[in-house]
Amino acid sequence: MQSCKILMSNLGYARGIGGSLAEHVLNAHRHFYCSEAVQRKTLVQLGKLIVEEDPDICCFAEIDKGSFTSAGFNQLEALLNEKYLFFDIENKYAPSSRLRSFFMTSGRCNAFIAKRPIPHHKLYFRSGVKRLIYKIKIAEHLTLFFAHFSLSRRLRHMQLIEARKLLDETPGESVFLGDFNILDGLRELDPLLKNSPYILLNRDEPTFRFHKRHLTLDLCICSRELERRTHLRIVPQPYSDHAALMLDIHANQMR
Repeated sequence: MQSCKILMSNLGYARGIGGSLAEHVLNAHRHFYCSEAVQRKTLVQLGKLIVEEDPDICCFAEIDKGSFTSAGFNQLEALLNEKYLFFDIENKYAPSSRLRSFFMTSGRCNAFIAKRPIPHHKLYFRSGVKRLIYKIKIAEHLTLFFAHFSLSRRLRHMQLIEARKLLDETPGESVFLGDFNILDGLRELDPLLKNSPYILLNRDEPTFRFHKRHLTLDLCICSRELERRTHLRIVPQPYSDHAALMLDIHANQMR
């Protein structure tokens, strides 16, 4: 692989709810049951972004593989095509969690699609309700982690400690993408970043909005040596209350 471009998107289960108060109020019922037509409209918009940006890998948080709330619609299947044939989708809860079979939450997943087969593993945080971590081997010396962190400050703290351990134990350079849910601000990242060889690439531009509240929740953390070889952009998603992250890793510097 001569270059790598990665999209990370929190889809909000393709409910088509942006960050305005009006959208959240008027469309609140979609959290409990959402028509296939609404979901397809959202995924068409996402598909246009994918065509325009042409990423090698697309990582998705809050994607539904078919549950009661999504009218049984598998959202990932709508994103697959002749360019993106390789994929994996997995329930984001612990393997032993009853939420995996509960009708309201059985389809709640994280997933990725890619242009080529890539080695990957599914790991799990020891703490929290949302536990899935994707570990994707992009190149011989480059590993991508992708996760959706807990809404609980206490559990989030424990997960960040675990994430630091994962990065420390991984040879070569690493990237950690995800919805970190750091509702109390960037200081929450101290267990991961303080006195570490890792750096946060985005800290100034909000990635989440709810009415007048704008927060930086979707983050890209990478090895310091990788910083000079990367370019990160925040891409608006009008169909979600989260913006997407678009990460370019320069071809002439990859090993």
